[in-house]
Amino acid sequence: MDEVEQIKQKLNIVDVIQEYLPLKKSGVNFKANCPFHQETSPSFMVSPERGIWHCFGCSVGGDIFKFIMDKEGIEFKDALEILAKKAGITLKTSSKKDRDGTERLFEVNQKAQQFFHYILTEHTLGKPALNYLKKRGLTDESIKEFGIGYAPMSWDSLTNFLKKRGFTVGEMIASSLCVPSKRGCYDRFRGRIVFPLMDVRGRILGFSGRILLKGEPKYTNTSQTAIFDKSKFLFGIHLAKGAIKEKSEAILVEGEMDMIMSFQSGIKNIVASKGTALTESQIELLKRYTDTLDLCFDTDLAGDAASRRGIEIADKAGMNLKVVKLSGAKDPAEVCLKDPKEWEDAVAQSIPIYDYYLGSVSHRFDPKSAVGKKQIYAEVLPIWKKISDLVVQDHYVQKLAALLQVKDDLIRKDLKTISTLPSQALVPAKDDRVNPDLIGVKVSDRKKLLEEYLLSLLLHLPDDITYVPNFPETLFNEESLRQIYVLLVLYLDSIAFKGKSFRITEFIATLPKELTEIVDKFYLLEIDEKLEESVLWQKEVGNVITEMKRILIKSSLEILSLQIKSAQEFERPETLEVLNRKFRDLSLKLKNLS
Repeated sequence: MDEVEQIKQKLNIVDVIQEYLPLKKSGVNFKANCPFHQETSPSFMVSPERGIWHCFGCSVGGDIFKFIMDKEGIEFKDALEILAKKAGITLKTSSKKDRDGTERLFEVNQKAQQFFHYILTEHTLGKPALNYLKKRGLTDESIKEFGIGYAPMSWDSLTNFLKKRGFTVGEMIASSLCVPSKRGCYDRFRGRIVFPLMDVRGRILGFSGRILLKGEPKYTNTSQTAIFDKSKFLFGIHLAKGAIKEKSEAILVEGEMDMIMSFQSGIKNIVASKGTALTESQIELLKRYTDTLDLCFDTDLAGDAASRRGIEIADKAGMNLKVVKLSGAKDPAEVCLKDPKEWEDAVAQSIPIYDYYLGSVSHRFDPKSAVGKKQIYAEVLPIWKKISDLVVQDHYVQKLAALLQVKDDLIRKDLKTISTLPSQALVPAKDDRVNPDLIGVKVSDRKKLLEEYLLSLLLHLPDDITYVPNFPETLFNEESLRQIYVLLVLYLDSIAFKGKSFRITEFIATLPKELTEIVDKFYLLEIDEKLEESVLWQKEVGNVITEMKRILIKSSLEILSLQIKSAQEFERPETLEVLNRKFRDLSLKLKNLS
């Protein structure tokens, strides 16, 4: 046992933190007003059983060492000395470091890629996936160049393959190739086309798996590991970096297939963000090779808040941003398959990002009417405020004035006084039409809160309960919460067979690191002490599950209502009949839940 673990075992985290602030008992945990931000009601929670703390107000947390580091404003080695003294432990002077295990993660990923690629290209199990890729337009050369593979529909084929080649279950779990279970672990990727995710040096950091069959989440990705962080990653950068530097321009698309098909068609200065909004780390990576970035996303960049945040980050970093526009509801992969020249022309005709914004608002609102001008002004002005280059900002002030037929000085005056709060700058102005994408936003927020509360309840099992209610794992939207629920059910089954009681620490010990951190957070959520009684706990869990089902049905009914209205307007009787039947069925289900 190392010195850190010795200190954790010797010291009670509650005793240490109480030296700095008063803690009040709250169920199995303790709570207090957070010492790291101003608040009037306590959101700072401490778990003596887990030896952790977390503030739900400012979202900071950690173990006993992290608390001392943050509270005292010191580095880890200093916190180690303080806590060692409290624990009565003499620190060793040896500077010997633990062996870095990251190379083993690269090795296990490399071996897994060889397995997946062999199954796709050489084994009969990979034929359907290979046919699918060929149908999408991929050549044998591209499949080989990008190392694409196929994970068979098996729970343990990769696990067994890696075991025979000397890799441990712990290494497979640490690499996120496998998910822990009561029998050891099972393959994360099953029945999926697998794309290796490589860094700039071509080392495999993880994988992205696309499902072939319906009824499953379309993509499953490697969770965050010691070598993979999605926010710092760009797909294809290892192959595209030379072309990006040569052309002094990068194209950013959303998906792997978009990137690969473009690369295959000859436009090689391209990377994919895997559907995420731009991050500072991704921008820093691109700026090694270019200052110009062309964006080609499925979403409306002007109306998507996450995309706009990424654009602001890129602008502040000095990037020259442009937008590639495609006609119709096409994506780059589809265009490259049907007509590579169309994709080449679209890239050549990319327009500056702020011209794109003006085109977007002009299309959605009427720049000739007073109401339309007001709507355009309300949406665009906060964006113009955030343009970092003053020359560029002045140029687009003039263009906005010309569009709205107002004086430049009016816009400049308002730019000086407008707030730059993100909430104001990122929310598009409303028009009179109903946007189906916005329906149920508040409802989805409530659903998310209920999911988190339900998981917290399940982690606080009363002593006399040895099981959790059986409900579809798909009730959880978040994949991580689904995994935790499934693993909790499996764990409870295993300890019930042995006649053991549930212990949160023992359950957490079976989880991979990325799930451990999530469980820690939800275990610290404050639960009413009355719910320690099994009858009340069961009733509360049942109520939450029912409410989650209600929300899902209500959201579906709202969408159906819009579809019915559309079918009525366009006089589609057959479609209308089907939609009305679905609406009646769901309404009955909702009534039965009441």
